[in-house]
Amino acid sequence: SRLGTLLQVWPGEPFAAEGDLDMRKFLLWLWRVLPLGDGTRFHLMCVLNMRFLVGVLGVVVDDHGRVFAQKHVYRSDYPWGVPSGWLQMGEQPHEAIVREIHEEAGLRVRVVKVLDVRLDARFPRVDITYLCRLRGGSAVPRFCGVEASEGGFYSLDQLEGRLTELQVELVNLALNEIRPPYGGNNLEGFS
Repeated sequence: SRLGTLLQVWPGEPFAAEGDLDMRKFLLWLWRVLPLGDGTRFHLMCVLNMRFLVGVLGVVVDDHGRVFAQKHVYRSDYPWGVPSGWLQMGEQPHEAIVREIHEEAGLRVRVVKVLDVRLDARFPRVDITYLCRLRGGSAVPRFCGVEASEGGFYSLDQLEGRLTELQVELVNLALNEIRPPYGGNNLEGFS
């Protein structure tokens, strides 16, 4: 058999005392020597590996150091939050948050930088949070009511009690990016 022939040329003992390590080496060796096409390899990776959703969040800061927050229609336990959504097939993460903010609130933004990347502790999900700035157009959001019903630019004090602990942490990260250590703000560098 083909497998028997492959095992005869295996440069080690696949099931020796180290167990899992040798099995892993054996499987990686098989991966290298078997004549599998890219499509087959990709499908095998999909079957054998855990899948993650990729979420994107945008902390949009205006020229006055206020943060955009909106009331999500579909969230009953924590309706207020920063814009967020899911990465679509073939979409870059920074493109996804720009799209989501425009779809949800009609705002045109640009990504300044990645603020945070973290794995959700409860679900197979990775969230990427971006610091965003308005990119021309109106700073007045418009809501279609499908995903968000209201919102605007608020100081952190005005959002107290509305955001989750994690979102307060992310907003603080963003505000610390625009506040130099000596006070005031550094909005000119982020416009």
